[in-house]
Amino acid sequence: MAHPFFSDSDLSRIETLQVIVKKETPFLPKVAFALITLASMGGAVFTGLSFGLDAPALGMRWFAMWTLALAGGFLAWRLFYLREHEHDLEQEKVNLLTASSMRHADKVSRILGVMLAVAAAGTLSVSYLAYLPGVSNLVLGGTLVLGILMIVGVRNRTVAMMAITVSAILIATWALVDAGTDWHGLVRLAHLTAFSLWLGGALWNIGVAMPAGREHPDVTAVLAGARQLDRFRWVVRFALPTIILTGLVMAGVYTALPIGWWMTFPGILIPLKVLAIIALVVVFITCPLFRQCSPVQGICNIDDLSSADVPVKASAE
Repeated sequence: MAHPFFSDSDLSRIETLQVIVKKETPFLPKVAFALITLASMGGAVFTGLSFGLDAPALGMRWFAMWTLALAGGFLAWRLFYLREHEHDLEQEKVNLLTASSMRHADKVSRILGVMLAVAAAGTLSVSYLAYLPGVSNLVLGGTLVLGILMIVGVRNRTVAMMAITVSAILIATWALVDAGTDWHGLVRLAHLTAFSLWLGGALWNIGVAMPAGREHPDVTAVLAGARQLDRFRWVVRFALPTIILTGLVMAGVYTALPIGWWMTFPGILIPLKVLAIIALVVVFITCPLFRQCSPVQGICNIDDLSSADVPVKASAE
């Protein structure tokens, strides 16, 4: 059976391919993570101001939604992009990579769990939730439960499934409370879901996939890592346009306002967020061109391995 990345002639020399592991973490993924975090902060401040929130409540509301988004996308990678059995790859080496990934994932997950516990307390400062006590209790209790599940760790698939279910309920709750239960709420839900899938996936790539890949500089691990990254890329190809389009739809209600409003606070937050998202698209396109997706050669572009003609098992630079 033909290999999805290599021809039959390539398979005959797969063990001689060179895997280069760079010491430094690529710069562009960090830039992308910072850009989408800043964009989310601008959007959260703008929306929060429309509800009359003061500065502390604005910060806590953003932090609650940001940590929730991190957890949701992080769990999506754990459950849907990472595969414990990769077709046509040596299972023993895939197991070793998976074990390293789970070890790093549990470390990040526990940090997220503590952050979610803080965020849960912060939801009490979001004044408009007080008018909906049932929803307020759901957001508070759900965020706490999600934090506990993340502290337990994502190694266990059942725990991870429970956690992503809770995160989905919380994302839907925030969306519908903020925008209503009509089509505006659905647009908001699509926006927050796409944001979560991108942000949390980026966290997994930086905090889990990269360090785990460094620990296994062999071709099998590179192929498994490349497949995970490619699954995430396909999601981002839909997530980024969704973020842009839903953002424009939500901003459409303000188009009747004079140009001066768009150039002053808080109106200027909308064009600034759009610019950040455009920059994010540029980074997404540029990242694979400059092999910035991973410090391990071949994960960003598998052709880098097939072109290696030096018979060295692994090296570092």
